[in-house]
Parts: sequence; C-alpha cells; structure tokens
Amino acid sequence: MTVLIFDFDGTIADTLETIVTITNRLAAQYGYPQTTPERLKYLRTLSTGELLTQSNVPLFQVPFLMRRVRRELRRDMDSILPFQHLEDVLKAFAADGHKILIASSNAPSSINPFLRRHGLNQVFRHVYGNIGLLGKARSLRRIMRQHRLRSEEILYIGDETRDIEAARCQGLAVAAVSWGFSDRTALEAQGPTFLVDTPADLYQAVGEFHRSQRRPSMVMGSKRDGIAETPSCVPHGAD
Repeated sequence: MTVLIFDFDGTIADTLETIVTITNRLAAQYGYPQTTPERLKYLRTLSTGELLTQSNVPLFQVPFLMRRVRRELRRDMDSILPFQHLEDVLKAFAADGHKILIASSNAPSSINPFLRRHGLNQVFRHVYGNIGLLGKARSLRRIMRQHRLRSEEILYIGDETRDIEAARCQGLAVAAVSWGFSDRTALEAQGPTFLVDTPADLYQAVGEFHRSQRRPSMVMGSKRDGIAETPSCVPHGAD
C-alpha cells in the first residue's frame, strides 16, 4: 500500500496571495513589515528557519499570529481554488487505490468545506489540521502511530522547506512541489526525494515511488547524480 500525506496550503489550495493580503493587514498589530512583491520573491528563497529569523515576529507570538491568520483565512476560503489540473490528479490517486491524508497548519473547518466544494472530500480519508508552524514532524509521528503506518510506505507531499525537514525527521520520502510558497531553488537545496513542477510530474513521481516499494533494496533519500542519500533529521525545538 502507498500512503500519500499532503500538505494543504500551497500544495492543494492556492492560498499564497490571500495569506499575503491577510498578513499585510495584520502587520502593524504584530510589528513586522508588510510584504511587497519584491520582498515576497526574496522570502520564497529562504528556509523556514531563515524566514522566522527575518520576520521580526517574536517566537512566542507566532502561534497567536497563526491562529489569527487561520481565522481570517476561513472567511476567504470560498474564493480560493485548487491548483490547476491538480483535482484530476488527486482523483486519479484515489482511483489507483492509494490511501490519502492531509496534514496541515490550516484548520479542518476551512479545509473540509474546500474539499466538498471542489468534489475532493471522497479523495482524502482523514484531515489533520491546526498543526503548529514547527510541529509537523511531531504530527506526522502521531499520524503514523494512529494508522499503524511504516515510514517506507509513506510519501509526504508539500511546498515548503519545513515540509521536507519534517518528513526527514520521520524517515519519510518527500515530494516537494514548486508551485507553492518556497521557490524551486530553496526546495532543491533541501534535497527532497522528488522535486516536481506540475501535477502531471507529481503523478509520475508517485508512480515511481509506488513501484520502488516492491524493491527492498531501495534507500529512501534525495537523488543526486543518480545516488540516493539517506536524509538526516533536522529537529525543531517544538517537535
């Protein structure tokens, strides 16, 4: 069995522009600079750790800011769409018999109506939400225990460098998608198992991962020059 665990914002739902609008609206209250298009382009090149360092938001305020952003985002979800061509690929994954979950920092009260609205609610077996900014590795571990999953049967799919780090911490293969928040160069620097640019590429990557499960000698890791490297865990203090 192949288990696909998806991030939501920036991976399934095209929420970046809306989130930037919300965070700009809250900038004065939380004491950080607004994000211009030029600054956004720069921020997308940073790792999550670098992003936090340069955000000028005290670490203790980050959970409060995230909750506020989630609340504001819920009001705008009706206007947000899935990434182009991704709906068909997600439905194809379900038809192929993969077990598909969501693990997201967004709230299930926003995610589930979005899935129903776009005919995707039958694709995903479970939605896990409200995950802290640096708590995804811990949440993945809980999901694995709850569903009695082995690391070698899971492919995690996300759009940020923290998704790659979280997957590594649990020994998971990861497909990084370049259509979300982190740009392609930032993702590539983290050495994901797969780096994909389109939903069609993602479908091919999942097929390759599924076939590789039948080869016991496969070593999970990033592919560089045809050699697989075993990923190291880069834990965060919140995990």
